[in-house]
Order: sequence, then structure tokens, then C-alpha cells
Amino acid sequence: MWSNGLFLTLFTLSLLLGQSCCATDTLLQGQYLKDGKELNSPFSIFKLKFFNFKNSSSWYLGIWYNNFYLSGNKKYDGDIYDRAVWIANRNNPILGRSGSLTVDSLGRLSILRGASSLLELSSTETTGNTTLKLLDSGNLQLQEMDSDGSMRRILWQSFDYPTDTFLPGMKLGFNVKTGKRWELTSWLGDTLPASGSLVFGMDANIPNLLTISWRGNMYWASGLWFKGRFSLEELPLTFISTETEHYFMYSSEQYDAQTFFPAIMIDQQGNLHINRLDKRLHVRCPPFTEESNWKCYRQDTRDCLYAGCIVPYDPYGLSYSFRETISAFSSNGFVLSETGGRFSSADCHAICMLNSSCLAYASTKLDGTGCEIWNSDPTNKKSSSQSPRTIYIRLKENEKAATWLVVVASLFLIIPLTWFIIYLVLRKFKIKVIGCIRRRLPTLRVGPTIDQEMLLRELGIDRSRRGKRSARKNNNELQIFSFESVALATDFFSDGNKLGEGGFGPVYKGKLTDGEEVAIKRLSLASGQGLVEFKNEAMLIAKLQHTNLVQLLGCCVEKDEKMLIYEYMPNKSLDYFLFDPLRKNVLDWTLRFRIMEGIIQGLLYLHKYSRLKVIHRDIKASNILLDEDMNPKISDFGMARIFGAQESKANTKRVAGTFGYMSPEYFREGLFSAKSDVFSFGVLMLEIICGRKNNSFHHDSEGPLNLIVHVWNLFRENRISEVVDPSWGDPAVPNPQVLRCLQVALLCVQESAEERPSMLDVVSMIYSDGNNALCLPKEPAFYDGPRRSSPEMDVEPQEVENVSANRVTITVMEAR
Repeated sequence: MWSNGLFLTLFTLSLLLGQSCCATDTLLQGQYLKDGKELNSPFSIFKLKFFNFKNSSSWYLGIWYNNFYLSGNKKYDGDIYDRAVWIANRNNPILGRSGSLTVDSLGRLSILRGASSLLELSSTETTGNTTLKLLDSGNLQLQEMDSDGSMRRILWQSFDYPTDTFLPGMKLGFNVKTGKRWELTSWLGDTLPASGSLVFGMDANIPNLLTISWRGNMYWASGLWFKGRFSLEELPLTFISTETEHYFMYSSEQYDAQTFFPAIMIDQQGNLHINRLDKRLHVRCPPFTEESNWKCYRQDTRDCLYAGCIVPYDPYGLSYSFRETISAFSSNGFVLSETGGRFSSADCHAICMLNSSCLAYASTKLDGTGCEIWNSDPTNKKSSSQSPRTIYIRLKENEKAATWLVVVASLFLIIPLTWFIIYLVLRKFKIKVIGCIRRRLPTLRVGPTIDQEMLLRELGIDRSRRGKRSARKNNNELQIFSFESVALATDFFSDGNKLGEGGFGPVYKGKLTDGEEVAIKRLSLASGQGLVEFKNEAMLIAKLQHTNLVQLLGCCVEKDEKMLIYEYMPNKSLDYFLFDPLRKNVLDWTLRFRIMEGIIQGLLYLHKYSRLKVIHRDIKASNILLDEDMNPKISDFGMARIFGAQESKANTKRVAGTFGYMSPEYFREGLFSAKSDVFSFGVLMLEIICGRKNNSFHHDSEGPLNLIVHVWNLFRENRISEVVDPSWGDPAVPNPQVLRCLQVALLCVQESAEERPSMLDVVSMIYSDGNNALCLPKEPAFYDGPRRSSPEMDVEPQEVENVSANRVTITVMEAR
């Protein structure tokens, strides 16, 4: 009886243990994931399971979107979501249901077939505790854990070995030092996930060019990446280039993972299926699809810098018509050798089209692979006892001629009708645009009319100067834009072009008549700011010229409208990357230090080397914009103040800025100086190093007051490894450069302004060698925003922060 009870207990315990790996997102060391069990990501967006195709005995281990979230999704695209987005053993299928996945005692991740190893995914051995986790991003990670349960490092991840689907967070490119490449490879067939003959990835010689190659030969190119986009395709990607890596990342903005799943997939015909938040795109090219001949393509295969399809000479004039016939016949054609890899049906199709003597083709195997082509009509041969096959017969010349005759006749009728319809549409659109402008202009009056000519004179702008950009550059003057030109550039300030909104007002993306992309900041009627801030920013930033300051191109002052036109920054602001758990992985220490260098150079120019001594007064992560090469540029000069040559500090009763970045003497007494910017920069340095916001601790009543307090406590206890951003990997031994930057940041956030270094001192500290010891920082300023307003000071009311993932951020934020 006792033995039966023990057996029942052990049996129940084994069932519980067997299910534990499948009810969560984690597979523990020594556990097994077998057929019929699943790993689910924390929010059940993805699942990992063994699967097979109908009527197939081959089993695979793959990651799928969870059907629970796909049901009822309006953006559902079956081409992408009705299949595995990643397969571990695509070229090593398991016969039968004997497969299992496990993490062995040495921390290696393997797929077993029965008791023997079939495929070793990770060969790195470790004595530490390892676990396998499926993340909500679709990334399967093998992690080495510390004793306290935190992740020490990533030993292996599926994102480094993509199959045919590209998800946000993946890379598409290569590592310069190791030669590691991240690229998509098509399936061999609809039910054959083995590696096919089509590869979508980055060109090895031209890092900012994407290509699709078929059996090593390029037949499609994206065009060069320039100013945040490709010259041909609207691929939703972001280009990242460092000393060691060049790659593209998916940059779909503001998507809800529970209702929308962005993805890019290459199929076995060479088509890219691109699903993003606003629309679905399809990149199609000859010679794999007949309906894609409208695309721009070139026959000069040597000129790879141009976008489009690269098609070799075709003797039939690009008429790729085939007729399907099901017939039983002998194999009397020419069977192609598969020494270079198995042929798919798409390969056979392409080979036949590129061969002038090919009249028909068919697959040689039941699974749709293999290739047999005929130089004569195979249906004229006598049939054999073989089972029927589907063969594709090329249309005869007379059939093609008849087809082209119908097409030409149709064009003669359609073209005149099409031009007439286009004429009517353009005429109607022109009337609509003129009427819209006339209706809009009167409604812009919401207050007393400003003296337009007087304002332009105050800004130092010649009303008659409406010339080209070259004239503005040569004379260092702002260009005046008419309201009509700005309205047309932004599609009449449509919501689709709106990038975000700040204290000044909304910011729109626009495209000028010469094709240049710009960011347009429009003063809002409800804004607490007005002519003072507008004139301050227009007069100030126009006279400042530095590579780390955002460039002001011009302004618009018309009908009580006040707008500023800036250069467009495609990589948005620093906070867009720094405080996002996925995008922050792009910012390794080398890139973060380069961003800090650029900010230092910009502030040093403002404080010391510009024609005007300028105090910015609102340095923060959202006011640091990033260009296409991730170079930082300081923006938002609405609250900046100009100092005289002999002035060192000033006083104001109107305190405006961002709590958490303001120096103690500024929000307590209204005193500001260059050391106020130094304090703000010190806070920003801590955020860059730690990857956390300064005010991210306010919800924890028992913890530190803010990031400054948190870093100071760890610095004082010599626990520096706990400060740096864990996304860098193993922080056990921080880089000496990181330690120096951290100490400089603590010196910048001292309580007393006199004890803070100048920006020139910061440069000296940052670049001094290890032999020059830095001063030890004293206790820094401990505060979490002003508790109350001083009686003699007019502190502006707090505003709710408007947080959005904008494509560019040029804002003037009041205290919040």
C-alpha cells in the first residue's frame, strides 16, 4: 500500500514537472520540451512547439504567432502569420514524433531524436545555471543566470539565426570583425521549410544596400539608403552602422503587440511580404512572377546602385506565359543536377524562362522539388504508368501574338480614356486645393493681428529675400516660407504627417517642392508660449552654426501663423532609443559615448566658442535629436538665454523647464548660469550610462529619490557594476571609460554650482588618461522637484507630459 502511494505521488509530481516547462515561457536546465507541449511567451504572443505539415512524417521545432491573439485582428495577413516565423531544424527534420528539446547539464541547447542528439543549437559550455526563455518579441534566448535569478549573459538567441521572417529587434546585415551575417533565406516549398535559393540581406560591398539574390546572382536591389529611406521601396527599416556592425532593424512605430504584429517575409517566388501598421507592401520582381513586369528594372547587371529588378536578356520579350497540364508521361526531358542545392518549383520556372529552347518544365519529386525541362512538347510523347504530374508548357508564338494583339487593342481604347479621367481628377483637385486654402486663411485669425513687417524686421529678415536655399546659406539668413507652401508641404497639416506635440505646439513632417524633408513646428493657439519664445528661437538658432546643433532652415509669419522650419532628423530623439527595452539594444557603449561627445561639443560651443554666449536651460534626452548616422544634435532653444561677454549668471521669476533636469539654484531661487546646463548634462550622462530616467524611482517610497541618489549610493559603496545598463551584456568589470564618465557625471550634479566643472573642464576630464585622477565627488543634489513655489517667484503650473514615439522631437516643454 505504501509503495503504491509513493508511486502515485511520484507519478503526480512527474506530471507537474513535465507541464511546468510548457505552462510558462521558460525551459529549465534538465527539462524536456516534447511533441504536444509548448512554451508560451509572457503575454502569449508567441509559442514554441513541434509541428509537421499535413500528410508529412517530418517534424520541426518552430516559433509561431499565437492563434489567440491572431483571432479578430484587422491587420491579419495570412501570408505571414499562417506559418512558423522561425524554425530551428529547417534542414534537419525529425522522422516521427520522437523529437525533444533540452538544455543539458553543461548549458548546451540541443534537439534530440529519441535518446540521441540530432542538432546542437548552442555549443557553448558553462558551469552556471542556464535557462531557455521565449520572449514576447519572438526571440528565443538561452540565458546564463546569476544566483539571485537575474540574467548574467545571453549564450545563444534565435534572432542571430533568422529563417525567412524578419521581426522587430532582429538585425539584417553583417559583423565586420567576425563575418557573421544576418539574412533571410526562403523556404524550398510551401510545405518544405528547408533553405531555398533566395536570400534577402545586405550587400557585402555596399553596407547601405539591400539585395535579393537567386543562387548567388543578384536580381533585385533596394537602391541606396539616403536620408532615412531607400530610393525605391518604402521598407520600414532603420539603418545602424558602427565600427563592428552594419545592419538594418525593423522600425515600426507605435504598434500594439496585442492587436498588430509587424513582420517581413520572403517567399519561395522571391516576393517580400511586408506588414506594417499603416499598410501592407509587396515587393515583386521578375523572373519569378509574371504580374510584376510593371516594376522598374534594368538589364545592366553591373549597375547595382540603382533600385529595381535586374533581368537578363529574354528572347521572348518578357512574355512569361505558361499553361498548366496534368499528364502522365515518361521522364524524357533533361533532369537538372542538384549539386548546388535542391531546386524548388520557382527555380525550375526561372530556369525555363531564361532558356530560349525550354518549352516546358515540371518537378521530379512528389514534394514539388527537382527540375526537369523539355526542349520539345512533352505531351506528344507516349504516356507511361507513372502517376500524373503537373507540367507547365510555354505558350506558342501564335498564342503569344494573339495575346499581344488583344493587349495592344485594349491599350488604344484605355489610354485616351485614362488621360481624360486624369484630367478631370486633376482639375477637381486643383479647385479643391485653391478653395481649401481660401477657406483656411480667414479661420487662422484667433487674436489681435500681429504686425508682420515689424516682426520680420525684429528677426533681421529681409522680406524680399524669398530666394533659393543657396542664397540663405551664403548670407546666413533665414528663408521666409509662405503659408501656402508650408500647407502643401504638410498636406494641409494632416494628422498623418503629425510627428508629435510639445509646449510650443504640434510638429509636422513636410516635403518641400525640391524634395527636401523638413520638420515644421507650428505655434499652437492653446500654447502658453508666444512671440517671445518664437523670436528667441528664430533669432538665436539662426546665428548658431555647429554640427551638433539642429539647423533652422526658415520660418513662416503670416495671418497670425508662426512656424519654424527645421532640418528633418530621421532617427527621432535620444529618449526614443534610450528608454525603450528593445530599441536600447542598438545603443552599445561606443555609440553612447559618441552621443555624449557630440552633446559636450554642442554645449561647449554654446557656452564658450559661439558668437553669443548661450544658456540652453532645457537639456534633456528628448531634446537631443539623432540624424541618419546617429549623430546627436541639440534642439529646442525656446527657453535659451543670451549672456553678455562679462555676464556669468542671471535671475528670473518665471521658472520653466523639466523637473529632474533643473539645477537646485534654478528652481529654488530662479538663478541660472552655464553651470545650470552642466547640471542638466550630468543628469543626462547618468541616464545614458544607466539606461533609466532620472525620475523613474518616484513611485518607490522606500527606494532612492531619483537616479542621482541611486547612482551616488552605489558609487559610495563601490558597486559600480550595478549602475551600468544591463543591456550591454556582462557588467562585472565596467570599462574604465565608463567609470570615468560616471564620476564626471556625479561632479556635474553637485549641489553647489561653484563645485561643478565647466564644459571645458568636462572635456579635459573625459579625455584625460588614467594617470590623471579625478576629484572625488561630494554628496550630490538630492531633490525630486520643488515642493512648493517661493512667494516671490512665478512658477508656471505643472503640465501633463505628452509622450509619443515621434519621428522627430523639437519641443518646448514647460515644467511638469
